[in-house]
Amino acid sequence: MLESRYWRAELRSDLIWLRKRRKYRRWSEKQHVLFERKLMIVAFQVRSLLERSKVNDQALGTCLPVLRYKKIGNRPFTVTGVGWPEDRFDMENPEPHTLSALDVCNQLIHYYWMQTITEGTAFVSMLVFSDYQRHKWAYEIKIDDLLKLFSVFSEESSAITSAKFEWNDKKQDYALAKTNDSA
Repeated sequence: MLESRYWRAELRSDLIWLRKRRKYRRWSEKQHVLFERKLMIVAFQVRSLLERSKVNDQALGTCLPVLRYKKIGNRPFTVTGVGWPEDRFDMENPEPHTLSALDVCNQLIHYYWMQTITEGTAFVSMLVFSDYQRHKWAYEIKIDDLLKLFSVFSEESSAITSAKFEWNDKKQDYALAKTNDSA
C-alpha cells in the first residue's frame, strides 16, 4: 500500500453505501447478501490499513463494545449439522466485552456464521463468529457501533504523519518504529 489516502477515500464511500442501505423498504435476500459483502470489503480495507502500519496510535487503540456468548456443551457448531447458535451458545447470559479493530475485522473476514438481526426495516446488529472462535464465543455487534468504528479509519486524521523504519533482526526486514509524530 503505497498511499493510504486512496484507501481511505474508498472506505468513506463504502461506509456511505452501508449507512444508506442499513434501512430498507422491503427486505430481500439480495440486499442481505450485498450488505454482508460490503461489510467484509470494509473489514478487509481496515485490516489492510492496520497491518501495513498506515494508522496512528489513536486509531490503532480503537475498540468496539460487543456482547459475547460463551459456547456451551461439547457438541461443535457445524454448518451441516443439527443446531443453531441458540443450541450451542449461552444466549441467555451475554457478557459485555470489547474487541480490538483487528479482531473485529478478522471476525468478519473469516466468519463461520453471520446472522443479521433486524428491527422494523433496519439491520440493527449481527451475530458472528469466525472459524477460529466457533468453539469459544459468538459475538453480537451493533451495526451503528461497527460503522462508527470503521469510520475512524476512513478519516485522514487517523493516518500516521511521520514514520521511521529500523532494522529488525528477527524479521530480517525493516519495521516501523514509533515516533513522537505518529499519534
